[in-house]
Amino acid sequence: MIGDSGNWIPDSCRFPQHVLSDMLEGLCHDIPNLTHTECQALAALHVRWMAKLVNRQPDSNRLPPAPKKPRSRARNIAPQQPNLSGEEKRVEHNIYEADDYEVVNNRIHIPRLRAAWRPRHFDIMMPAIVIKRGLLNKHFHWRILNKIMEAADAEAQAELQKFVDEVVTSDKLD
Repeated sequence: MIGDSGNWIPDSCRFPQHVLSDMLEGLCHDIPNLTHTECQALAALHVRWMAKLVNRQPDSNRLPPAPKKPRSRARNIAPQQPNLSGEEKRVEHNIYEADDYEVVNNRIHIPRLRAAWRPRHFDIMMPAIVIKRGLLNKHFHWRILNKIMEAADAEAQAELQKFVDEVVTSDKLD
């Protein structure tokens, strides 16, 4: 069945032609009492069908198709908002290299924890030991977060600074 080249695609493309040729030649030679005109009509039919089959042959594809490129997954990235407040770029320092009682500026970021809120950040002054020991984490609660997040920026900044000052004075820092 496979041709000498070992390529089955051209052989499979010629299969309908072979079937049609064998069938029409069999009709012409095996049926008795066919007139010469009928044999010519079968030969004309054979030529017509072969012409139609040539036009309908698929192109043989010698190479497999190239693999599809993997689709990149869409990333939902929020557009970056330009810095409208005119703040200067911040310089980051390693807090663990600072003295424990040195007052440092700490940016506290509060994400959008409720649907009505928006993510906000506040620059708060506090001793370095408060950050090192994580003292603010155990004092935060929903009541203070609601109060801060529902207030205007300046009020929220002042309220959070007041809260941090209270935490610093209430905890023993030694």
